[in-house]
Amino acid sequence: AKICKAGDTVVILGGGGKSGMLCCWQAKRQVGVNGKVICVDGFQKSIDRAKSINCADEYLVLNATDAVGMYHAIMDVTDGKLADVVINVVNIPNTEMASILACKDDGLVYFFSMATSFTKAALGAEGVGKDVNMLIGNGYTKGHSKVALQILREDEKVRELFANLYA
Repeated sequence: AKICKAGDTVVILGGGGKSGMLCCWQAKRQVGVNGKVICVDGFQKSIDRAKSINCADEYLVLNATDAVGMYHAIMDVTDGKLADVVINVVNIPNTEMASILACKDDGLVYFFSMATSFTKAALGAEGVGKDVNMLIGNGYTKGHSKVALQILREDEKVRELFANLYA
């Protein structure tokens, strides 16, 4: 809600998980009709879950540890423009470079995964000459619970899916 704006192209790595689907849903709201949300997950089952709530414009099954594969796939779906914002909520290590390479220069990469190595992210971006802004998530931001609960109130499909998965 804080970092995505109208017209942005947003990539969510781990988009088929709980945090990822909420991020996709909110990003889709923020970017509007002129923006694009790309949900990326390593498992078809997770992508199918995300599709069931229509939380993105594109859905890709990709290995987030394959930085070059991620780069090429995001280049393809963005017509070579890459993403304005990349949000990483993947819970496995070695996804830093995939996040960085999916982002355009001067874009924002938001690392929310606790598996992130910030040394790898900083040195990796420098090593490939990528001028991106990097933000570290700490698990809290003002109003985050209100945003999540509002999504559940507004969207019956999301509410039902979360009730089935987590209740």
